Amino acid sequence: FKKSKIQESTLAHLFFHQCGMFLLLTRGDVLRNSEIELDWMFKLSFAYDIGMEYIHKSSLKSHGNLKPSMCLVDSRLQIKLSGFGLWEFKHGTKHKLILLENPNYEEMYYTAPEFLREVYYPFNGTQKGDVFSFAIIMRELMYSTEVGPYHDVHLEPKEIIKQLRTPMSDEPLRPTLSADICDERLIPLLKACWSENPDHRPPFTSIRRQLHANILDNMVSKLEKYASHLEEVVEERTNQLTVEKCRADKLLSSMLPK
Repeated sequence: FKKSKIQESTLAHLFFHQCGMFLLLTRGDVLRNSEIELDWMFKLSFAYDIGMEYIHKSSLKSHGNLKPSMCLVDSRLQIKLSGFGLWEFKHGTKHKLILLENPNYEEMYYTAPEFLREVYYPFNGTQKGDVFSFAIIMRELMYSTEVGPYHDVHLEPKEIIKQLRTPMSDEPLRPTLSADICDERLIPLLKACWSENPDHRPPFTSIRRQLHANILDNMVSKLEKYASHLEEVVEERTNQLTVEKCRADKLLSSMLPK
């Protein structure tokens, strides 16, 4: 084998993954486990943790294989990424090959469309490709479905990949978004992230900034609701105290000689 330098953090993630110290963010675990209920803040925090800024600023430049099974959750419910930087070491090639026979189409949902049109593409992908993958994962995280991001698209996985590879209209196939489930402020962000044109996808610096603002807005909203509830409780208890004081005064008055 040809010697190659591997990032220490990559080896650490590989070690933890093999030892089972993290829960997979995949079917049967956190993301698709109906027994685990995640509120909106948890989902936003998970999405924020997937931020790829560190990898994009490192010598790796990009992940290239971002999907739910590469997002691991530690004991503090923080996301740790795995599956990056090892393709060349494992396969001895700098390029990935999309299998033409019996490919796993559902695994390809997270691959940027510009790569689906190629037979070979760089094993570490591109930063813009990572942004597309992140958007699909985030949409799946928001909806917490057990059947993937295209659960409400009535097409076979093979047909979905075919339309992703070759759009049949000016509006390429993407997962649906509803303001009833997904925060309406995040919908434009997701649409920008999975834009057909890679140049129109925002960098992770911008993505994390928007997610951080959304998290702060949610925290402020929760604090306002808590403060409002606290005021209602204080007012209710004050009224109860006033009523009891009146009863005590009446009782004391009836006991004193006239």
